[in-house]
Amino acid sequence: MAEASTRPLRVGVLGCGMISGNHFSAWSRCQGAQVVAVCDPVAERARQRAAEFGIAASYGSPQEMLAAEGLDAVDIVTPRETHADMIRLAARHGVHALCEKPLCPSLDEAQALLEDVGSRIHVMVNENWRYRAYFRQIAQWLYEGRLGQPVQARIALWRSNMLRREDGLVTSLTRQPFLARESRVLVAESLIHELDVARALFGELEMLACSLGRASEHIRGEDNAVMLLRAPGGLSVVVEGSMTAAGYATRAPDRVEIAGTRCSVTLENGTLRLFGAEEQTLHYDEDAVRQACFDDAVQHFTDRLRAGRGDFWTSASDQLGSLRLMDQAYALAGAIRPLQDTARPRHAPPAIGSAHAGEAQAIPA
Repeated sequence: MAEASTRPLRVGVLGCGMISGNHFSAWSRCQGAQVVAVCDPVAERARQRAAEFGIAASYGSPQEMLAAEGLDAVDIVTPRETHADMIRLAARHGVHALCEKPLCPSLDEAQALLEDVGSRIHVMVNENWRYRAYFRQIAQWLYEGRLGQPVQARIALWRSNMLRREDGLVTSLTRQPFLARESRVLVAESLIHELDVARALFGELEMLACSLGRASEHIRGEDNAVMLLRAPGGLSVVVEGSMTAAGYATRAPDRVEIAGTRCSVTLENGTLRLFGAEEQTLHYDEDAVRQACFDDAVQHFTDRLRAGRGDFWTSASDQLGSLRLMDQAYALAGAIRPLQDTARPRHAPPAIGSAHAGEAQAIPA
């Protein structure tokens, strides 16, 4: 790494699956680093990614790639249960690591990993949700005191990605088949992003309560979740999600509401609004924001390494805070049970004969 400041970092990517395309696109735009090798246990998949992005070498073995390529860093895009082994392997070769979230499947595993690796290498977690432009804007408003005193917040992720489509397929399981066998699904795979964003905005949080349920017959774990958290100053934060919300897109974005004593904030469908004592409305392209958060995380990782520093915004040690909340959520919720079709009124509302001007009028489709 001594000469890394005067030449591009040599980077190897471990894992060429679904999400790796966003990683490779980010690296192709990164200043100060170059992907020189890719690795995947499916050799053809590694060769395809290498050809797609003009990368010279492809491997089927991580050990072989690390031994042969003289790398400065690896980008780990492998399944979550392999992350610890990949980081330990990188540490044995003195190679820094950017690792997809979560760092490990549980807090205990992550703590053991960090104790084992110590200061031998720098490790950053690609917890890139907080790098999204609208969340960074909210963080800036909070930092500037534009909201006054935040008093309540809600982050919601409602999608239809675990419902069967007209073609009989389930979107989440076509993209990530491993979810069918996981005992931890929505919180561990998706809402850990929202927990991390909440920490970035409001500081370290305490998990007060969690309710989990499963509506889909295709998975073992949860596809619906509601979590109640509290910040040290008393601010209440609700983080919730559903993968079985009919009518919502399979990749619908987050909705956010923050109540403040001076201004409040809403985020919905890429429109961010500050209102109250002052008003500002910003519009974002969700597809652009999604790729940009990969780009920004990769550039941040590169910039810090080239400066000889490991003080990443989403360092491995910072990730422990999100993993702690994740584990607390599962512990508080207990066993995940199938949702029953009982949450409806016992009787239909009465028909009332008198006409009222306030009655809703149907709008033709």
